[in-house]
Amino acid sequence: MADEFEELLEKWSPQDQQLILIGDYMDRGYANQKVLEKIWELQSQYSVITLRGNHEEMLLNFLRSPSNYFNHFVMNGAVETLSQLTDLPEQLITKANSRKLTRQLKRCYPRLEDWLMNLPYYVEFGEFIIVHAGIDLSLDDWHQTSDYDFLWLRDHFHHAINQTGKQIIFGHTPTMVLNQNYYNSDVWRKDGKWGIDGGAVFGGQLHALEISQSAVIDIHSVRVQEGN
Repeated sequence: MADEFEELLEKWSPQDQQLILIGDYMDRGYANQKVLEKIWELQSQYSVITLRGNHEEMLLNFLRSPSNYFNHFVMNGAVETLSQLTDLPEQLITKANSRKLTRQLKRCYPRLEDWLMNLPYYVEFGEFIIVHAGIDLSLDDWHQTSDYDFLWLRDHFHHAINQTGKQIIFGHTPTMVLNQNYYNSDVWRKDGKWGIDGGAVFGGQLHALEISQSAVIDIHSVRVQEGN
């Protein structure tokens, strides 16, 4: 959602604020290539932290083992991404040879695989844990959460009691689901947890939290622009 992303970035002050992105930079959106290239541009200019989301993991798996992961990736919205990154028509993507597709993708973006492989699963900032999907709150030490759960957790995290002593910012699950209202894509807050995936690709919003070491200072949101 490149235009909405650009608009949201206008709220960010690069000179005195750390930008942390929490994953899912691709799939289902209308400008996946543009979003990725914008993130790489920001990384070259600033110390931007880009966390790994489940969609980045699916792309990495596909690049490493195309025949095993192609169908799973496509079922989760990869057609737009693969079409935009390889310049192939969308109708040809699902019929393409998966190995040839990965070779073409690597030729077009030789840095992509290494970049994906080095994306961290979470970051701690002051009194906050920032992660793509969630953490395993049943563990004595949440740091022991599996890599899979950092990227894919939903109900097991949403409904568990937060005893970490920290606030947790996460995405992954659209807030329309968390709010139990298709028309309510506002930020979700409960038990020290902040859900900020506003389901932009489904017509909702793109959210960002402005935080200090200990508190949420402001919420910035951009609604999906008509025609996108």
